[in-house]
Amino acid sequence: MRLSVLIVNYNVKAFLDQCLRSVRAASVGLEVEVIVVDNASSDGSEEWIRSQFPEVHWIASPTNLGFGRANNLALKQSLGEFVLFLNPDTVVPEDNFSAALEYLTEHPQVGSLGCRMIDGTGAFLPESKRGIPSPLVALYRLVGLSSLLPKSPRWARYYLGHLPEEQNNEVDVHCGAWIMARKSVLIDLGGFDEDFFMYGEDIDLSFRIQKAGWQNHYLATSPIIHYKGESTKHATWKHVKNFHEAMAIFARKHFAKQAALFTTLISFGIYAKASSTLVRRWGGMVLPFILDGLLGYFFAEAITGYWERSHRYIDGGTYPTAYRLYVLPAYGLTWFAVYYALGGAHKSLRRYFSGGLLATLTLLVGYALLPVGWRFSRALILLSALMFAAAAMLSRLARFALGLRHLGILRSGTVHFGRPKPLRTPMEESLEFDLPMGPRVEAALATFRPALISIYPGSGITYRDCIALMIAQRGQGLRYRMVYPEWILGSDHRGLASGAAVPELDKPVVRRSRQALHLGITLFLVLSSPLLLLFGQGRLLLREVPEVVLGRKSWVGYAGDGLGLSPLKPGVVSHVPTSGQAEWDREADRRYAYRWQADIDVFALLRRRPLT
Repeated sequence: MRLSVLIVNYNVKAFLDQCLRSVRAASVGLEVEVIVVDNASSDGSEEWIRSQFPEVHWIASPTNLGFGRANNLALKQSLGEFVLFLNPDTVVPEDNFSAALEYLTEHPQVGSLGCRMIDGTGAFLPESKRGIPSPLVALYRLVGLSSLLPKSPRWARYYLGHLPEEQNNEVDVHCGAWIMARKSVLIDLGGFDEDFFMYGEDIDLSFRIQKAGWQNHYLATSPIIHYKGESTKHATWKHVKNFHEAMAIFARKHFAKQAALFTTLISFGIYAKASSTLVRRWGGMVLPFILDGLLGYFFAEAITGYWERSHRYIDGGTYPTAYRLYVLPAYGLTWFAVYYALGGAHKSLRRYFSGGLLATLTLLVGYALLPVGWRFSRALILLSALMFAAAAMLSRLARFALGLRHLGILRSGTVHFGRPKPLRTPMEESLEFDLPMGPRVEAALATFRPALISIYPGSGITYRDCIALMIAQRGQGLRYRMVYPEWILGSDHRGLASGAAVPELDKPVVRRSRQALHLGITLFLVLSSPLLLLFGQGRLLLREVPEVVLGRKSWVGYAGDGLGLSPLKPGVVSHVPTSGQAEWDREADRRYAYRWQADIDVFALLRRRPLT
């Protein structure tokens, strides 16, 4: 047996399925065995993998053994001359195994090999090549010197920033997501140190291989995808605790004289990083809201002054002080709260317009409910809303200019590679394109400027094609989805553990936005009832208000039965016209669940008669 591929699985059935598909493709023409150790998963992994991949040797553990112990269990049963430790949340290209085996054969001094890795957006993962995290190296990274001087062989040694990403090289430490080694070396060293449960095993093993007189090398020529963190999803503080404990074990084991200093540095650094991540996460949500609100207020104040002088008080006078102190800030707070709640700040241009429109409608409804003494001017409501929208757009442009965000409004739609013949349905979206993978693909993407790329591996598209495309389009703000009959996998941005693509309607924040939208629609219909009663469509909608208020219906529902999708109450209208063909309706409902946006519901109500 030439190669044994060892995988440890824990509740990542979909990713393991994708990984094994790529392993199967990379094993063609080679003697390869695949061993999966399951750490007491509860997601049906065993039944699925046994049915789809009968060639896999499955070892079911009744308890979670941890990464190192589970790999050692598989190592004892492996028969290969070489062993590959592989994470289930990885995708290997078709030439990966042959390239790695050839490299190890041609370099007999190399005991183990690491691999160039990208995440689910095509960004390079710096942990692909690392130095030994000695106390000084840890200190340089902790104080930020490695970030300030990312190419320095001294200050950026943690990630070996001086070594080019695209070049094979000798390194110190591999990432445990992909390590290929000679089995004889692993047996001599006793495999992974089982004192490490989840983190640090790869650093320890790499260090011990070096100490035994072997070299560790980095293979750049056959990069893989690593959906970073999917196989070890964790709460932030649990991750901090586990990683700190692992580094403390490593320090005591290999740097005994400096262990106290090492442990203190690591402890401080990791907790500081976790705290800063938490601050950035909340700051990233709250700060744009505050800045947009302040900018919007200043714009609205300026238009108020103009309206006073040129229209309302031409002969002198001003609006009451209370208007500027209380009413105008309340307008801004309401507008931006609705705008953000409905995803207006999202990169999609449709969400910008639909969020702004519904925020403006909310202001108009709120204005109608105010006491007469607080209703200053309907014109000012509309002008202020226009200023808020201008501030939101200016904010987008400013963040783009500063490099804080890709200007998503310049991208829209989806490009499909390798999609089976699409259903020709009445609801086919106009911003979807099917392209062939080939030498002109970069020019085509520059023309269409999609926001999302859907790839259908196995339909003439190789995993090597996928990875090459993601690397070539790096930094363009694209999102990627790997589409299989059973699931859709991907990640939206670097640093976020990617996962199976979640339908929009399964996300709590989206469901709350949808509920808020439907509440706003109800209020608008009630307040507009004197006018709506004049129209047949309006009367039909008003008749359904009690059903919606009592929770028996929602304003918009599925066209079909919605089986297997996010549960929704029966709709007063369907999001698309019912076609009468179950297959078409099911496809339309799937798109609705995965891609829900507020404007879909609004336009559905405007265009369709209530269901009878």
